[in-house]
Amino acid sequence: KIPGIRRPAFAPFIPSSQGGFILCDAGANADSKPQHLVQFALMACAYFEHLENRTNPRVALLNIGSEEGKGNELIHETHEMLKSINGSILNYTGLIEGFQIFENIVDVVVCDGFVGNIVLKACESLSKLIGSFLDEELRRNALRKTGALLSKGAFRSLKQRINPEQFGGAPLLGLTKNVIKAHGSSNRNHISGAIKIALDLVQHDMLSQVTEDIRETNEILRPQPLSVNGKQGKEQ
Repeated sequence: KIPGIRRPAFAPFIPSSQGGFILCDAGANADSKPQHLVQFALMACAYFEHLENRTNPRVALLNIGSEEGKGNELIHETHEMLKSINGSILNYTGLIEGFQIFENIVDVVVCDGFVGNIVLKACESLSKLIGSFLDEELRRNALRKTGALLSKGAFRSLKQRINPEQFGGAPLLGLTKNVIKAHGSSNRNHISGAIKIALDLVQHDMLSQVTEDIRETNEILRPQPLSVNGKQGKEQ
């Protein structure tokens, strides 16, 4: 692992209406601590900046509600930690609910790997289901078949926009070398997409940015030593 990184994280790019977002972690860690999720956010931000060539990406923490106070202990502690480094190291926008992740209001969605993997696989299966429904309805009668033929170009463009093959792999962030994970059922187009992602990461020095951000964050979040009266005080 990169020095200072506690857990590597899986970070796929998910397409949305106006681009897409990074989901991190999407399955590398079933159990996570607040410190892990903070590091997931930093690593995913660095990846997004290189992937989309955009600085200061917007980060949100996935939760069952966008109001403070909702969620479990992991969410509460992570939320406070992310607020403590907001503005200095990353652009943290707060809590986000599941129905908001495709609304183009954030660039990085942070969660533990248990939740993230469910989100990822649910999205994959839903896109296939909608595609099969659409195909079934367009073949229902001759009139619809004619309309589908006239709209063939639009359907081809739509398929390309949501085609997971162009994002055939995702990086396992937090390691000293670039590692790309592809789906177990990948075809040659998926593997080609994964190779393109790997090439992009090699051409950009993302690892040095991650190392520096993690060092600064660990300094900010480092517990203060106890004073003689048992209370936390400033480090001398």
